Amino acid sequence: MSRSQAKPSRILSSICVVLTISLFAASCSAKPESDNATRHPEQASLLPAAEQTTSYPLTLESPFGETVLPERPERIAAVAPTAIDTELLLALGVTPILTSSLVSEGGYLDDHGAAEIETYEFVSGEDLPIETIAASHPDLIVAVGWTDGLSGVNLGDYYDRLTSIAPVLTSPDTSSQQLIPWQDSIRLLGSTLDLEDAATQVIAHHQEHFAEIRKEHPEFAGLTTSWVLHFGAANSLRYMSPSGSGTELFLSELGFIPNPKANQFVGDPWVSSELLTQIDADVLLLGQTVNASDEEMHELVTENTLFMNLGAVTSRHLVRLAPKTEDDRDLLWTVTVGGPIGQEWAADYLVPLIADVLTKTS
Repeated sequence: MSRSQAKPSRILSSICVVLTISLFAASCSAKPESDNATRHPEQASLLPAAEQTTSYPLTLESPFGETVLPERPERIAAVAPTAIDTELLLALGVTPILTSSLVSEGGYLDDHGAAEIETYEFVSGEDLPIETIAASHPDLIVAVGWTDGLSGVNLGDYYDRLTSIAPVLTSPDTSSQQLIPWQDSIRLLGSTLDLEDAATQVIAHHQEHFAEIRKEHPEFAGLTTSWVLHFGAANSLRYMSPSGSGTELFLSELGFIPNPKANQFVGDPWVSSELLTQIDADVLLLGQTVNASDEEMHELVTENTLFMNLGAVTSRHLVRLAPKTEDDRDLLWTVTVGGPIGQEWAADYLVPLIADVLTKTS
């Protein structure tokens, strides 16, 4: 196992992702930490064959310092709280030996091998369990999708301790972005793991999938959207697709154009009564958390005059979304936090719902 020293520094927190993850993570049900965290899976099955394009030793630079990866790793711990790195590794055909307990939160990765991966118990705002990570005996620790402050935990506070366990791979730039595009992260993973072609293929497949959606649904072109989430009477509505957010990017990939009104929700996404008219769009997506009762949703949709007079509502371009899908998947978590696997599933689930309301009113 390689050990190296690192120079500390800090990066800025990810605005939209921090707010979203913190709220979702606070309501996650606890899952006991596995007793088998130190179990060693068969290493031959953890990574695909090398492509022979990456040379080792490889210097891994980060905002906090650098470490050296002496050879192609076999045992990878993906420690980002949201488990986005685990999704990217699985998309590359790589099975990490450890991930965050939030890997199951979206409900869509179990079919791709996530259910078999050992987890560390993540609780928003609490310390990262360094001992558990060390006990998994990784020869590479991956945190490329982790912006400082994500889910209330600063990566910079743990970087030195993580590098005492194994070399650490992070994003080279997290201070100038609200979130790290998964495409950038998977390219970095691909070049580090000698899987550059595999990473390119994942991105190409994603682009082709969404291009096909836009081709099949030209009615989306030129329309604006807003995605809002009802948290219940106490917390009311939250605007989930502000300018620059991952949700806005996802919707744009479906063919929609940015909503000019989304700018005013960047700093404060909560929708007050005075701002309720500003959530209007050509298509309005209205979701609810498990904390929002059906009665509260019914009251909002049928008794709130301002809401009922929104253009999207009067034109019947309102798409209501349950807290979970029929197969117990979390659509908004998937769109906000997910990568290529989750976003492809989310698109396939959401597109028919939107197309249906537009078709009925055309």
